[in-house]
Amino acid sequence: MFLLSKASAQKPIALSWKLEANLPSEDNLHLGLGVAGPVTGYSNNVLIIAGGANFPDSLPWKGGKKKYYNKVYVFKKLTTQLKSIKATIQLPFNIAYPANCSTVKGIVYAGGENESGISSKVVLLNWNESKGQLAISNLPDLPEAITNASSDCIGNIIYVAGGETRLGVSGKLFSLDLNNVEKGWQTLHDLPEPVSHTVLVALNKAGKNMLYIAGGRCKQANGISDIYDQLFIYDVSNNSWTKGKSLPYAICAGTGTAMAGKGIIVFGGDRGEVFHKVEMLNAALQKALSEEEKKRIIEEKNKLLSSHPGFSKEVLFYNFSKDEWSRIGSIPFKTPVTTTAVAGKDIVFIPSGEIRAGVRTPAILSVKLSIKRK
Repeated sequence: MFLLSKASAQKPIALSWKLEANLPSEDNLHLGLGVAGPVTGYSNNVLIIAGGANFPDSLPWKGGKKKYYNKVYVFKKLTTQLKSIKATIQLPFNIAYPANCSTVKGIVYAGGENESGISSKVVLLNWNESKGQLAISNLPDLPEAITNASSDCIGNIIYVAGGETRLGVSGKLFSLDLNNVEKGWQTLHDLPEPVSHTVLVALNKAGKNMLYIAGGRCKQANGISDIYDQLFIYDVSNNSWTKGKSLPYAICAGTGTAMAGKGIIVFGGDRGEVFHKVEMLNAALQKALSEEEKKRIIEEKNKLLSSHPGFSKEVLFYNFSKDEWSRIGSIPFKTPVTTTAVAGKDIVFIPSGEIRAGVRTPAILSVKLSIKRK
């Protein structure tokens, strides 16, 4: 059943939402828990969802241990539903929170993390439609290990921006030409600010290729993160950054997509109210002098996490011609964050993700975007 966001009914862009399918459990017999930070993208008419991480046994503040995966799920969009296709191959290693990008050559995922720490590995996934098989090949490693970065592509050139490294938050922008991988990754002009958990979207504006980076966050030395409302715009032709109109509020870990010839759309995200309080309590815990004080802080933090309300449901649109943001609707489901929006044919998928602290969703959402004619 499609749901039309009420707010979008008076807006120039209509949003038609649908719950397309759910990820199954590892044994494919039950409804799965879902994962945060999956490898995901579109290759030769199929949606790939793989890897990711969750807490299968217990919530993290109750002692639950994060588990990473390499399982691959394949879905094909039919007229009215997503059909699951059996995958006979797994990712070469467990991975979550990579930067994902769908290209004409396949899905590229770069960096991420697993039980061994942060990764610099880059992998290409390509679905062979005639054979019904997934081909996996390695690409050159990133210049440094990065997790929670963002990615998009222009033609055969992939861009990876920001993320978290072993030393802190990255302000780097890298590119790789899939037609000339022997050259490896190129280091471009630094981002205006180090940032992770951002939305990166590539667009062509008036014949010029541009990258748009919206929101995100940056953990500071004191353990408290700045959450950004900034929009940074990168001009590919002259390797330079400018600043666009700020978002209506600071947001991070959301998803986004391009609307060709119009601008970018940001779906949900974390406005950071609970996140900031938890960081403040973690900082206080480090300074606590007595066991009684530590116990009180831990109890307060656990109560805060247990009552997490979820994430922003608002959908924002940036009109690049007018350099302005507007609210165009809301997500009529629990909002997933720490995942990647995947643009298919006339539809955008938002697969799995985190819906509140420590909790994932198996839901694969879709939204059809259409321009309302006056």
